[in-house]
Amino acid sequence: MIKFRFIIFGILLTILLFITACGTPGIATVPPSDTPTDTSTPEPTGTPAPELTEVFYDLDHTDQGLLINSGGDVDTEIVPIEGEKAFRSGNGQALPSSDGNDVPDSYIQFRVDDNFIYRGLPTSRVNIIVEYLDEGTDRFNIQYDGLSGGPYGNGKFKDSGFVFKTGTGEFQTAVIPICDANFANRDQNTDFRIVDMGDGAETIRRITVEKVTSSAGPAVINVDSCGANPFDDQPDSDAIQACINQTCSGDTVTFTSGGGGSDYQGYMIDKTIFLVHPTVKTNLTFTSTDPDDHALLKATSDLKGFVVHLFSRSTLSGGGQVDDITVSQLDFDGNRDERVCFGKILEGQNWAEEEGENDNWGSWLPECTNPGDPWCSAGTLSMYGGMGIYDFEQDYQAYPEYWSTGIIVKDVTISNTECATALSFQGAAGRIDSVVIDTAGEHTHAPGCDLVDQDEEVGAWSDGITFEGPAHIVTNNTISDPSDVGIVFFGGRDTVITNNLVQARPGNHGMFAAIAVHPWTFGWLPGIEVTGNQVINEADESCGGIHIGINIGGHPWNAGCRWGGAWPSAVGSIELDGEGNQICTTLSPPPGGLPCPEESVCRTWGYIPSGETLTLANNVVTGAQVNYIIEGMEVEGELILDNNVSNQPRLTGWEDDRSCTWDGITDSWGTLDFVAHDPSIDGWTDIRIYCIR
Repeated sequence: MIKFRFIIFGILLTILLFITACGTPGIATVPPSDTPTDTSTPEPTGTPAPELTEVFYDLDHTDQGLLINSGGDVDTEIVPIEGEKAFRSGNGQALPSSDGNDVPDSYIQFRVDDNFIYRGLPTSRVNIIVEYLDEGTDRFNIQYDGLSGGPYGNGKFKDSGFVFKTGTGEFQTAVIPICDANFANRDQNTDFRIVDMGDGAETIRRITVEKVTSSAGPAVINVDSCGANPFDDQPDSDAIQACINQTCSGDTVTFTSGGGGSDYQGYMIDKTIFLVHPTVKTNLTFTSTDPDDHALLKATSDLKGFVVHLFSRSTLSGGGQVDDITVSQLDFDGNRDERVCFGKILEGQNWAEEEGENDNWGSWLPECTNPGDPWCSAGTLSMYGGMGIYDFEQDYQAYPEYWSTGIIVKDVTISNTECATALSFQGAAGRIDSVVIDTAGEHTHAPGCDLVDQDEEVGAWSDGITFEGPAHIVTNNTISDPSDVGIVFFGGRDTVITNNLVQARPGNHGMFAAIAVHPWTFGWLPGIEVTGNQVINEADESCGGIHIGINIGGHPWNAGCRWGGAWPSAVGSIELDGEGNQICTTLSPPPGGLPCPEESVCRTWGYIPSGETLTLANNVVTGAQVNYIIEGMEVEGELILDNNVSNQPRLTGWEDDRSCTWDGITDSWGTLDFVAHDPSIDGWTDIRIYCIR
């Protein structure tokens, strides 16, 4: 079912990001035999004046403050390229060398003159600028002598981000920012090296090291300084990304506000912007030059994927190290009028085979190779950080390497999301505050009903906010006309959802649920609070409407069954049929708080341990077909239910209301105020509602 892939958007991203956080193969680390055992720092040598802003090396200028090394595994060969001289790495082959060694060569190694930079002084912020032949589609990396971190914890042989080649056959320039250059000659008596990764030789014409600032410390970088221009209609992504790439931890990136000018068009985003790129950074802020006049980032018609991602999974390993990132006082437009979610499905083709060919699924980086991957959908803002799905009790403070913490989205407007989700959010101890979401996806699907997104057929559903992980605060947000779930939470302890408004406005709008706690990723839910929220349904009764106002527990969706395999952080039970095959039915019992066996067919539950609570209080739901549902909760502790108001439930276009059959049993219902089955609750209607589209 097409709709089902979007409701599990957050879960699919969870496993993808956890794989990233645990380490992605491909970033070369130095084998132990290649690491000097001497930990002392060599004394500085050299003569260039410290006021120089750059040093460089090419074959015509070999004494400009940057020296190339040779011997061992760092020999190079000189090659002529269109009348120019360049030097090339060995790609794992032993190149001829002056000392006659036969060691396979894979590196190009350099030493920066010590009077230019030494021990991080006068600055640790530099750019390494590489002019390389764009031959083949392989990649290279730079390893450098940093102030800290790296594979050995002391800064030696620290990795930068990848440079991906695209096979143009022309010389290209890559700017690789280094925020913590130590350059104290500790990497085999040199300061940095190019790593060819063994997947293709690197041919280099020139390499330059330039000081970004004359001293260390946080900087404020306006994206217009890199060539972005919000007052024209030209694409701005490359310029914005170039500025972001130069950031160091602690920096602020600003986007120019319109100032009320009629010629202001906003920044045209034709390639997904990655906020943390190409290396791991923390404590970054992205905001407008005038906080009271939000700058606009708008998707172009040809943008593939999200408008903004927190980071690129193909470039960074260790997503859990991305912490304390704030996005505030900005507007994002997903350009729903021009972007398309399903491509050839409009012609009745198979979306999984065709996605990305005639729609806006994809990425400008090589990270969208599996059709249907929701990471690459035409969503708007993705703040999905690292998350430990093997951390069953979500102890993010004990395992910080797996969890992104301190992610904040505040005072942001997100409009016109095409599909997937307007705002995706993952990690621990984050905050979504005062966000306005206006229209996401296409909900209308009854025969004869007019579509609200004319270029899309039934199925381009979208959440307003999709999030997961422990200790988040989601507050003071307004979500209007999402098409799947207004706020959907895939589980996490000690999270608060409070004082939010979710509404379906008059017309052919609607959603499956306004607020839903669906513990498909994390089953342990102690300390959850859903309080003071308001849900209003004013949409058409036959062509839209809100099916469920507030839903606690995931059983109304497929009875909580995870046929594609459950995650190890989920709570659940499995059954076997007479032949020993795993099955999932509505009779699969509560599991006693135990995790689903990894990748099993599992019926997931939300679990409140003994001595813990889940609070549902002071909410007001008006006009949903079923205003409140608690279904799929195993409660050993306590459900606190207090002062929840149900007003005027009314019918919607919920087709499955007419014929809902599961395990040979048919249940039906009309409009209801309070429903609970697992567990049953005194005063609430006990009826199973397991129907989805």
